[in-house]
This record gives sequence, C-alpha cells and structure tokens, in this order.
Amino acid sequence: MRLSQLAQLLLDASESRTKLYDWQKAWLDDNSRFRVMLKSRAVGGSFLIALESFLQSLLRPNSTTLLISFSMRQSLELFRKVKEHINRWKDIKIRAENDVYTFSATLSETKTQVEFQNNSRITSLPNNPDAIRGYRADSVYVDEAAMFKNDFEIKAAIIPCIAGKEGRLSLISTPKGKRGWFYEAWTSETFSKHEAHYLMAPHITQSDLEGMKASMSPLEWAQEMEMEFLDELNALFPYDMILQCVSDYEAKLEKPENPVYIGIDFGRYRDSTVITALEKLPDGSMRVFFIDEMLKRDFNDQISYIERLINLLGPAVVAIDKTGMGIPIFDLLAKRFANIEGITMTANVKEATIKTLHSAMTNKKVIIPADATQLINQLRAFQRIQTKTTVKYQAPEGQHDDYVISLALTIYAALKPATNIKIYTGFWK
Repeated sequence: MRLSQLAQLLLDASESRTKLYDWQKAWLDDNSRFRVMLKSRAVGGSFLIALESFLQSLLRPNSTTLLISFSMRQSLELFRKVKEHINRWKDIKIRAENDVYTFSATLSETKTQVEFQNNSRITSLPNNPDAIRGYRADSVYVDEAAMFKNDFEIKAAIIPCIAGKEGRLSLISTPKGKRGWFYEAWTSETFSKHEAHYLMAPHITQSDLEGMKASMSPLEWAQEMEMEFLDELNALFPYDMILQCVSDYEAKLEKPENPVYIGIDFGRYRDSTVITALEKLPDGSMRVFFIDEMLKRDFNDQISYIERLINLLGPAVVAIDKTGMGIPIFDLLAKRFANIEGITMTANVKEATIKTLHSAMTNKKVIIPADATQLINQLRAFQRIQTKTTVKYQAPEGQHDDYVISLALTIYAALKPATNIKIYTGFWK
C-alpha cells in the first residue's frame, strides 16, 4: 500500500474531512533518499511534514526523525502540528488489505520530543548544528531551509548523522534568493524535486489571495507566492548579509539592563508608522528587542503610545523622522521629553543613515530576531540604484521601506555619540 493511501485512510477514520492534494500524495509516495520541495506560503508544507514524520514513526520501529526549523518558535509550532496528528489518531485501528495499523500511545512527551511504544521518536530542533550532531537519524526534515543563516553548517551537521543509517533528507522552503543550501539543492541533480504552488492548494481561497497580495509588495509576492528565486543585482542588503545578523531569540517589550535607543519612522499616506528599539551591548553590538507597526492609528493614539514606550523603556535617545507627518509629532514629544531628536530625511541624510546601517550590518554589529519577517523582507528588497548623475537608496517602486528606515534611525541614535552622521562618508564613490 502506498503511504499516501494509508495517510488518507487515517484522515478519513479521524473524520477530519481532509483530502490530500495530488502534490501531497506525490511527496508521500516518493521514496527518494534526497528530496526538495519548492513551495508557496500557506500551502500546507508543515502539515505534510508532521503527517509524514508521524506515519514513518508508526511504520518503522526504533526509528529517529528530526525536524529542523530556523528558529525556536518555528520549531515549537512544527512540533505542535505533530502532536495534533497524534491526538487525532489515538485509539484508531485501520485495516488495509491484509494489514492492521494500530496507533501506539506515547511513552513520553516533552515540548520538543515524542517517543512511541515501538521505540520510534520524533524530535523537533531549532537552528543548532551542535545539537544535531548528537543524533543518528533515519529521517531529517529541514523546514523553511532557505531561511537558515548558517545553512552550510547545518548541512555539515546533518549529512553525517544520516550517513550511517542510510537516512533520508528532505528540504522544504519558499525561496530566499539564489543563494544557500536550499538553492543548491534545488538546482542539483541529487535531489528529487517537488513543487507546491498556491494554485495547487484549493484551501487557499480567492479572498485569501487578494488579502495576501494587498499586504505584500510585488517582490514579496513573487518570492513568497510565485516561488521565484530573485536576483540580488541592486540589493543593498543581500540575504547573506542579513542572515549573518539574525539570531534566534524572541523580541519582547521589556526594559533591558543596557542602554536603549529608539527609532521611529512615521507613516505618510498609506505607509505605517514603525517603531524599533534596541539595546547597546557592552561589546558595542546592537540587539533589536522590540519592533512594532502602527497601522491606521490616529495622531493622538500614536502620541499616547509613544509616550508610554518612552516612559517604560527610558531610552537614551529617540530618533524621529521629522518629515511630513513627523513634524507635529516631533514638536509635541520634544516639549515633553529631553531625549527626542528630530531627523529631517533629506536625500543626503537618508543616504548617510542607510550607509551607517549598512556598515553596522557588514561588521555584524546589528542583531535581528529570526522572526522579524517584515524587517528581513524589506531589508532584502531595499535597493541601491546607480544612475548617470546620482545614487538612490530606496525600496522598489510601489513597495515600503518603513521598517528599514526605522532600524536605520535606531542605529543612528545608538552610534551618534561616536559618529557624526552629518559628515559620515560612505563606502561608494
């Protein structure tokens, strides 16, 4: 019996009303040792990983399955889907041809591992090559593989752990540029290739698509939904630069022990107001611990919220984009707080702040939470465009850079005592 047939029998027995799509069946029935899936967002990739890992554990006693995610939060979320399958099929017996499949209750269960009575186990791990090296695995799944900042270190840790057991390796991801292990796998002859486009997932309705498209820039849509490996010709912040600054931690609104700096980019017309806060660590690096977007909130609401943040965090400097809508807000806040600094974002000042951010990221002085998806996407899309007469630093036409500018203002605030931004010269002549 094919694995997809058994999976559908279990889904039917649990009365989940879930019918596997053709691409999901093709994946389940592919016995290749090395597989790679290029997918759109929200098609059901994590559901499929959890389903297959559960079935393989049920069918193969004494087996070990590793689920590897790019962050701790993603790791916990993926394991939650595994537990949903476990709970769905408790006490279910399936007769298929001459075989009877019985779910075995778990022997032990933690936040990241489950062990079954047949001595199989599933373990969900975040991005940690050292932790992976401690395992010998029959199956390894790398979820959102293109998002790993140290993907070749992960590769070096995984390959030996499946070698001794003839283990299987599966990479699943939306693309993140023509770089990294995932892109290498997709363009190689070693991996069996699968695609899961949003048009192949009927649970995504037209209304869903319209909502997602309205909230994404054209570049984000092309990458996240149309599965395009985007070139980085004009990208000021290539993925490799961004990912070297990414770290797996949860951003929280709590006052840290170290000095705090805040940058605020005020929305104009349809843009959002974005607030970024970082702490400056003793070694000079700057760790982002809070990012918030205020969308469609009126003038008084924004003032009140910012005042509460300043009182809570006690920042050394609050750098505010004092342009357009930011002028009256700056004027009000400057009367109430001594640590407010207004920045008029002329072309020269914007260039200087962006170059300062670029320098800090190049030197790995900026630390960004792995789950700061909007910031990461905007950094990747941000461009340096050389014309015959000038250089422009901007988001592509029709896209937003409010997260980027907010971060750049925050970095400016943190470096101001040591760097005069107005005379700071760049890296390109």
